[in-house]
Amino acid sequence: MASLASTSKSASRCLKTSKAPIPPKPRLSTAVVLNRSPILTPNPSSFETAYHNYQYKIMRALSTPFPQHFYFAKGAALQQRFYNEEKDRDAKSFGVGFGKGGRLRLPPLPYDKPMPRESEADRTGDVKSLDRKGDRNLYLVLKNAKGDVWRLPQSSVTSEDALHVVARDSLVAQCGEAMDTWVVGRQPIGFLEEQENIFFFKAHILAGQVSLSSPEISDFAWLTKEEIGERVDSTYWSGVKDMLADS
Repeated sequence: MASLASTSKSASRCLKTSKAPIPPKPRLSTAVVLNRSPILTPNPSSFETAYHNYQYKIMRALSTPFPQHFYFAKGAALQQRFYNEEKDRDAKSFGVGFGKGGRLRLPPLPYDKPMPRESEADRTGDVKSLDRKGDRNLYLVLKNAKGDVWRLPQSSVTSEDALHVVARDSLVAQCGEAMDTWVVGRQPIGFLEEQENIFFFKAHILAGQVSLSSPEISDFAWLTKEEIGERVDSTYWSGVKDMLADS
C-alpha cells in the first residue's frame, strides 16, 4: 500500500512539473482606412467617348426639327441665338460646314464658366488638401515621428473596449477633433499579422481636416492607392493594397 501511495504522489508531481507554459497574450492593434470618396465623376474612357458621340450623331440625324416659328418671334434675338447654337450642334455631329448658311454675328452673352476639374491643390502638388484628385478615392496616411515610415492611422489596443471603438478613439487622438468621420461597421475589413495583429476598419471623412495632436505623428497626406504604394514598405503594401479602391 505504501509503495502504491508513493507511486501516485510521484506521478502527480510529474504532471505538475510537465504542465505546458501559458502562451503570451497576443498584441492587438487597430488601423483605420479613412476614405475621402470621389467628388467628381470620372473622366470617360476613349470607348465611352466614342460611343456617346456616335449616339449623339444618330439622335441628331433622326430627331424632328425644332419648331422655331412656334416658340420664337421672327428675327428675335433669342431666335438668332438658337440658330447659332443649332449650327454648333450640327458642326459637332456632322462636321464644320454642314447645312446651309453660317453662324450669325451676335454680341457675346455673359455666362458663368464651369469650374475646372483640376484644383489648385492639383496644380501645386499639395497632398494635404482634400480638394486634390477629385475623381479618385483618397486615403489618409500618417508619418511616424521616429522615422520616415508612412502607414494608415494605427494604434495599439490597451483597453477592453470593442475594436471598432478603439479604432475610432485612436483616430481622434492622433488626428484631432476637427474631422467629422464615420466608421462604417463593427467588423474589420482586413487583417495583417506583424509584430502585432492589426485589424483594419473602414471609415469615411464627412467634413473637416486633420489637425495632428499626437507627438508620435509628424506629418500626414491624402493619397491615392498608387501613391500609397510608393510611400509604404513592400511588406505592408502587400497586406493592405486589396483593401483600397483602384479608382
